Amino acid sequence: MNIHFVTDEKIAETSSKGNQEKWKDGNRWYKLDQFGYEALAESAVSCFLEQSNIETDTSFHFTHYRMERMNVHGRDRTGCSSENFLRPGQSIITLSRLFRKNNIDLKAALTRLPSDIRRVSYLAETTADLTGLRDFPRYLALLFEVDALFLNDDRHLNNIAVLEQDGCFDYCPIFDNGAALLSNTQISPMDIAPKALISSVRARPFNTTFNRQILSARKLYGSQLRIRKFSRSEIRDVLQPMLSYYAQRDRGIILDRVNSIVVRQVSLSASSHNLRPLAALKKLSSRRALFVYLLIFVIYNYSK
Repeated sequence: MNIHFVTDEKIAETSSKGNQEKWKDGNRWYKLDQFGYEALAESAVSCFLEQSNIETDTSFHFTHYRMERMNVHGRDRTGCSSENFLRPGQSIITLSRLFRKNNIDLKAALTRLPSDIRRVSYLAETTADLTGLRDFPRYLALLFEVDALFLNDDRHLNNIAVLEQDGCFDYCPIFDNGAALLSNTQISPMDIAPKALISSVRARPFNTTFNRQILSARKLYGSQLRIRKFSRSEIRDVLQPMLSYYAQRDRGIILDRVNSIVVRQVSLSASSHNLRPLAALKKLSSRRALFVYLLIFVIYNYSK
């Protein structure tokens, strides 16, 4: 189905990579591919997350996307859409805005902290204090695990948010995974092998490696995400209908990229699931706690 947009009432969705055109029509949001295959990344990530524990074993949710063909001002474009998750009277508050409203210079505060684990802790605990969302640290750990799994390198502080209504806060569904899966072909050109690109991707918002970011979060709050491994044929079956929206010459390259990322990252994620959160270590005897701390230290430093 082709969806026609002729209005100029578009929203430029700000990203660290640039602006992405976005429309609201009825109860759905629509956004266009801007730098590559962002729509496929959004749709594929939500399909894979349906095989996770997020909406079955946790109190959190994620945004479900689907591919769309749109006619925008007479030009056929590829994009995706998602249901509007805001209830009447509810608004989305990014962490950048939340801290600014509370007169906290978040960037300066994070810059002063000496380590990733201290930065993760500050962001998680301070947000929990400002909103009353006691499980926000677990939510943030889950968000970082999802980003690491699919290599979403655009989780800046305007892509982490809470919901607010009449001064009361709630958890925001995980959204905006369009930069995942090496979708930005301007900075991840199609002619470079996936392995070389994967090693160069950095995690936001702390500009560190994905491994260090999720290890820091898991040390503090434990592992939140559970997702099964996918075979290459299963990945192909998920992507097949989405690939039809893209040029024939690009389909095999996109499929190879997604295969390389998902197979590799799921395996890496599973290998570090057993790290115990620091809070749990306090319950151990001093000798056992010291041993576990040393073990975590060795694992962490050899994984850099």
